[in-house]
Amino acid sequence: MRFLPLPSGAVRFIIIATVVLLAWLVWGTFNHPEALWAPGNLSRFHADIADCSDCHQPFRGPTANKCIACHDYKHFAAHSRPAVAKFHQQSITESKACSDCHTEHRGALAQITVGAMVNPHGEFVFRATGTNSCSACHDLSAGVASQANLLDNATVRHLMEEGDGAHRPGNMANCLRCHTGGRKDVEEEEDDD
Repeated sequence: MRFLPLPSGAVRFIIIATVVLLAWLVWGTFNHPEALWAPGNLSRFHADIADCSDCHQPFRGPTANKCIACHDYKHFAAHSRPAVAKFHQQSITESKACSDCHTEHRGALAQITVGAMVNPHGEFVFRATGTNSCSACHDLSAGVASQANLLDNATVRHLMEEGDGAHRPGNMANCLRCHTGGRKDVEEEEDDD
């Protein structure tokens, strides 16, 4: 097999293009790392994180040590049910990778726990109510396996009022049925007379 020789100046052009590309990558990495390298937006749980290095270690990615800097034993003891706190404390002691169960960069409304209970309303309800937990609207004291009771609080009352009758128990299982495209407002269908 014979190859044709490169035109004169082609090698020079390839070298210049490679140097320009590498310079752009280096500049982008230092000036706009998230826009250049992030596979997706952070979830609402980590939206306040300002720098990639808060979670990622260079050339290793996210590490348990970075996670534990914010989510230590005391955090789990104060913010979790006893069984969840115990599980996480054992995982920390055994130096398990947090990424075995938790994912990120899947969007602002994404669940970050693999195998987490699916929200029957979809993640839209958190954005619409300004909450970040099922317990903001539901009494979960009977456990996850049982039917969650709706609370009588300001968040629930406001949601019911805003729905003009559409938001009522038994009718809110799929928010996106009415709120197409994840919009808070619902377009009224016009009658063609």
